[in-house]
Amino acid sequence: MFIRMLLLLPLLALTTTSSGAARAQSQGPRVIEISAERFEFWPSEITVAEGEEVELRLRSDDTIHGFRIIGTGTNLAIPKRGKGFATTRFIGAVPGRYTFECNRMCGAGHNFMRGVLIVRPSSRGTGP
Repeated sequence: MFIRMLLLLPLLALTTTSSGAARAQSQGPRVIEISAERFEFWPSEITVAEGEEVELRLRSDDTIHGFRIIGTGTNLAIPKRGKGFATTRFIGAVPGRYTFECNRMCGAGHNFMRGVLIVRPSSRGTGP
């Protein structure tokens, strides 16, 4: 039941927004481009709103890297430079901090290749 309510919240928010915001929402998720190179992701900190769906578009500027969001089912390979990009979608259903990391050995600094996805709580339901 709780999960069903979480899935319905974005729909309820859509019905209470202005027509301009509804049009923007119907165009699909916000695209966030992330590059991976030499033991870092850029940007390494991404903020989304609670209930927001984003498309993460990942490309490598050097070798093959992995991309995993800890605690979620997101786990993919980023092709090496010049071989395209990988995409995944993320919905900020629960506010908090979600660490992402390279999970494919890519060199001596591999263990430092991390970032964070921050889901900020919505202001719905808060008083003045």
